Amino acid sequence: MLKQIGFYLILLVVYSGCVTSKIHNTLLSDFEQKQNESKNQAIKIIDLKAEAQEQNKKIENLKLELEGLKNDSVQNGSALNAIKLKYDELSSTYDLLASKNSRLITQKAKETKKLLDDLEKAQLDLLSQEDQLNTTLASLEAKKNELENARYNLDQRSKKVAELESIINKKDSLVTGLKNSISKALIGLEGDGLSVVQKKGKVYISVEENLLFASGKYELNSNGVSALNKLGAIIAEQKDLQILIEGHTDSIPFSGKGIIKDNWDLSVMRATSVVKVLIKNPKLNPSQLIAAGRAEYAPLSSNATSQGRQQNRRIEMILSPNLDDLFELLK
Repeated sequence: MLKQIGFYLILLVVYSGCVTSKIHNTLLSDFEQKQNESKNQAIKIIDLKAEAQEQNKKIENLKLELEGLKNDSVQNGSALNAIKLKYDELSSTYDLLASKNSRLITQKAKETKKLLDDLEKAQLDLLSQEDQLNTTLASLEAKKNELENARYNLDQRSKKVAELESIINKKDSLVTGLKNSISKALIGLEGDGLSVVQKKGKVYISVEENLLFASGKYELNSNGVSALNKLGAIIAEQKDLQILIEGHTDSIPFSGKGIIKDNWDLSVMRATSVVKVLIKNPKLNPSQLIAAGRAEYAPLSSNATSQGRQQNRRIEMILSPNLDDLFELLK
């Protein structure tokens, strides 16, 4: 650049004598411009040198850093190798643990499935037991209802039994009182062909033939009529009695003539004669009386002896309490 400026100066001196003022001014102006550009270029060069020095320092610093990085790289390489070894060890351990964990997961899955199966079975068993329990509870409830019904029925039956016992006791008392009254009224006759017995809730009066009838006859004698009148006065006071009059004979065939053909006729006619005497008492209700003949078919003793045949020829009066209220209660 300085060489060019000098060249221009020489040219300026050489041609100064022969160039015009205008060219001179132009050249001078170009010179000044070039001179300024040269100065600026010099300043830039200085600046570039300073910048180059600074860049050289940076390069030196970078070289130092590079050396440090190289050293660090070596150290980091060693560390990296150690880390890689550690990583390999950890990787192996992880693989081992993963394999073990996989086996454990498989085992736990099987155990879990078994537990779930057991749980499902237990739930099914529980549901079955619950159904059985509900069935048992329903059965118990039904049994309870049956028991309550049975208890209620038992209470009702107990009440009925108590009422029955009361009625039976009342009837027994009535029968006992009646038996005592009859024995008292027939005092003097009882034991001499006449007996008054209380059994099975009834009063049985048995009168042998000779106290009431002649042999083979059905008409009552005076002693028999008197005894029956006394008896009628007593039983007429009892409105709840049923009186069965039975005629009995021995086994010897009847051989008489007239309306009586056999022992059946004789037994019935004698029972009827007794009934007709009893109903002469206006207080006695005829509907309470029943006449029946048994002939020789209900003997007290053997007909093989005269004594036995005498016992068999008899009139039996069976006095029974009216049990209609008892039967009604039993319904």
